[in-house]
Amino acid sequence: MGKIELLRAANDAEQAWMSEVKTVFGERDASMARYQDRATGERGSELRRLYDRYIAARDAYQSA
Repeated sequence: MGKIELLRAANDAEQAWMSEVKTVFGERDASMARYQDRATGERGSELRRLYDRYIAARDAYQSA
């Protein structure tokens, strides 16, 4: 996978994760939850699954 595709995958994963963050924390508190490290979710939750997917995609892009 090329660098552009990895960037797109990371952006898509981030958008999916942040959509779930907004669902869990509400539109108003979503960005604060993200930057206060509260938006990672509990093990086994949808929020955690999306967070882990985002981190893996981000790391793959950064290491390419």
